[in-house]
Amino acid sequence: MHGLRPQYQDRVNFVILDYDRPDDLALARALGVAEHPAFAVLPPDAGVTAAAVAERRFGPQPPRALRDFLDEIARRYATESSAP
Repeated sequence: MHGLRPQYQDRVNFVILDYDRPDDLALARALGVAEHPAFAVLPPDAGVTAAAVAERRFGPQPPRALRDFLDEIARRYATESSAP
């Protein structure tokens, strides 16, 4: 994921959690992603709660799958945020 950040950081906000830090682990648990690695998608302007998570992915992801996932997320929310 870290290698893909530069390509997507203008369209996707990345939050990297360190599960060794109690506050980060608490946030991961609140989002329902306390396994590692895990990815959660929160829509723009959503609250930071498990109910607000639009999509979750768990486990190692091949780079192509991550690119496809990020492309789809960027497209989905760019369309929603530009709608009248």
